[in-house]
Amino acid sequence: MSLARTAARSLPWSDLDAIANRMDRIFGNSSPESRPFGNLTCGASWIPPVSVEERAHEIVLTAELPGMKADQVEINLENNVLAISGEKTESRTEDERSGKFHLVERSFGSFRRSFTLPRTIRAEGITAEFDNGLLIVTLPKADEALSRKIEVSRRS
Repeated sequence: MSLARTAARSLPWSDLDAIANRMDRIFGNSSPESRPFGNLTCGASWIPPVSVEERAHEIVLTAELPGMKADQVEINLENNVLAISGEKTESRTEDERSGKFHLVERSFGSFRRSFTLPRTIRAEGITAEFDNGLLIVTLPKADEALSRKIEVSRRS
């Protein structure tokens, strides 16, 4: 039995697009200077997608880690660099009873992502929680980084 992805085959350059998309995910699609938060670490087996959102009082980093548990993830902070690492193990077995795989697109293996934090982050206030395959790291801003309204007085 042969399984084919017909939707991807409908475009003439689909194979080239797929390769380009994978290369962008592995190496990033812009120069390091324009990516102040994220650096990809070479040698990783897979790279979980991450979003970084700036809010009024904090920066929230969310990483997609499907199929993983909190105890499989490690977070370290050193020299203003936040590193998230872990290993996602493959759980598939192939034998006569359970069947055999014809297509596997799920990613497994070790990963490491590192993010250079702005100096305006309060390191002692960083928290992390794991919920339903999402790692949510909250990075509180230091008081001097928060915007505030300055009253203008009238000279008499």
